[in-house]
This record gives sequence, C-alpha cells and structure tokens, in this order.
Amino acid sequence: MGYSATDTLPPSFSNFLLGHVADKVAQKTEQDIWNGAAATNGSFAGFKELMLADAEVTDVGAGAAVTSANVIDKMGLVLDAIPAEIYTSEDMFIYVSQNVARAYVRALGGFSTIGAAGTDDKGTQWYNGGALSFDGVKLVVANGLPNNTMVGAEKSNLFFATGLLNDQNSVQVIDMADIDGSQNVRIVMRYTAAVQYLFGSEIVLYS
Repeated sequence: MGYSATDTLPPSFSNFLLGHVADKVAQKTEQDIWNGAAATNGSFAGFKELMLADAEVTDVGAGAAVTSANVIDKMGLVLDAIPAEIYTSEDMFIYVSQNVARAYVRALGGFSTIGAAGTDDKGTQWYNGGALSFDGVKLVVANGLPNNTMVGAEKSNLFFATGLLNDQNSVQVIDMADIDGSQNVRIVMRYTAAVQYLFGSEIVLYS
C-alpha cells in the first residue's frame, strides 16, 4: 500500500469488485422500490407506479412543483388527507423526495415561513442532519422517490420482497482471460424483487 492512508485491502480483488457493484445495485434497487417501472428491463413496478394505478389511494398535489415558498402548504395537503384512524399511529410516516426535504429545511430556516430568523432564531444554520417531522408526523427522506413526490403511509403497510432461497439468485465474478484472452472481468448478479402494499385506502400520494 506504500504511503497510502488506506492500509487494508479486501481479501481478494473479486471481493472488492462485488462490493462495489453491490453498492450500485442497492442504489438502483432503492430507486426501483419507489419509482420502478414494470415495463423496463431489469426493473419492477415501484410504489409510485402501483399507487397511481390504484383508485383506493388518495392522490393530492396534481403534480405541482414543491419549493421553499410552498412546501408547508403542499405537505399540509398530504397530512390533511391521512385517514383519522392512522394519523396518530407510531408507525405513520411521510416519505419525501430529496428536493421536498431540502425545501422544507430551507423553509424552516426562514424565508418568511416562520419569521426571517427561522427555527430557534438560527436561520439556515438551524439544521444539522437530525430527524424531521411535520405537525407531529415523522418525515423520512426516501432517496428513490422522484422530485416533487411524497407518500403518507404506515411503514407496516409497505412491503419489499425478494426470493432469498430462489434458484434464480446468482452472483458471479467471471475472469474472461481464460475464456477469450481479454483482460476483462464480468460480474453477473441475478435476483428477484418486488414491492406491494396492503391497504391502498390508507395511503396518500403527492406526485
């Protein structure tokens, strides 16, 4: 390793490759969980696609862009549409896209939403990466959600499934040197996955 600050290596280069690719696959899977499309090869129907097709899910927002000037009102649309029987549930969350979370943090830093000085009179310095909530309901930043999207639902109503013991699951590192003489390595990852929810009537979608 020479004078590198990194003084440890994976047991093998193949382990490093697998770890690197697995991170990329996990990132893509998170995107598919929320915004996947069944018609796209290598993807599956995400929550947004399923919810848009479900008449029982309450749709709000009409696609309006969320900014720091209107985020309180837009999040209020989601909160107000949450059914009364689950509003106070400990399991209740509003899942928001990154741009919605950023707009909310900025709004609470001032910009005439709660006064120019913002939360605790700290302006834009108020937020240090901690937990967020809106009118008592916990917020979760779902990195897979596309911009201007929010989902109000109980966590226990959202499911991710994969065939862990399925013979379609496969992870392989193939050194092509012995096959075609090239200096290439190919990585194969095959697995099955899907998402679903139980009660569409207890879900609110802003998109």
